[in-house]
Amino acid sequence: MNEVKNFYWDDPNLFKNCLDQIFQRCILDNEISSVINLCHSEACGSHFSSKKTGAKIFQNGFYQPTIFKDTHAFYKTCENCQKVDTSQKVLLYNSGLHLFPGKLRSRWSDPFIEKHVYPYKAFDIENPKNDNVFKVNGHRLKAYFDNFPSENESIGLNDLVDRG
Repeated sequence: MNEVKNFYWDDPNLFKNCLDQIFQRCILDNEISSVINLCHSEACGSHFSSKKTGAKIFQNGFYQPTIFKDTHAFYKTCENCQKVDTSQKVLLYNSGLHLFPGKLRSRWSDPFIEKHVYPYKAFDIENPKNDNVFKVNGHRLKAYFDNFPSENESIGLNDLVDRG
């Protein structure tokens, strides 16, 4: 009964007053999959991990007590997140001990090429500079995109005034 004071009903929505004193709208059971899809795959998301997708749902003002369990189940069924292409370029996290790093800099090493994927999320990657192939944990890799399409469309300010 003590938990009831944290909720507010504004027909037809139920809101939860969270610890940061921000009201978040409770997600109905039939809306969970569409909210997760929006924050994972659609405009709000970029196929982030299940934890980051759950955090993004909370940041967008939604509440569901089982959201991290639900996003993890959704993530496991996301075809794009589960497929790994060999010969894809990846960056390798350099986790060597840096006692005196000096300036802050990225610890992601130059792009490597995936050669083989093992079922337990280990990868054989190749250094294109010297053709060395070695095995690394998949948690130390992130995708590398080098050819982004450029969008050269521009709209002048006068065009915006004429449209209004």
